[in-house]
Amino acid sequence: MAGEQQRVALARLFFSQPIFAILDECTSAVSVDVEAQIYLAAKEAGISLLSVSHRIESLLRFHDHVLAFDGAGGYRFTSADAFRQA
Repeated sequence: MAGEQQRVALARLFFSQPIFAILDECTSAVSVDVEAQIYLAAKEAGISLLSVSHRIESLLRFHDHVLAFDGAGGYRFTSADAFRQA
């Protein structure tokens, strides 16, 4: 069911063409290659994305900044390039 709901939500995203969207684990039920196609399509459509995900490695290339929480009340906000190097 989660996969179907994700697909419907993504269809609504591309149909409505918003300026930005907040994606909360919206691609957890799809493969990494399909996830990349979704993010590339959103970028090409001019949709700025704020992503909440556990798959940071596969999504990092589609973002400029990262806000990472450590699970103990701390966080780190940095550029995606700096995050990659750390």
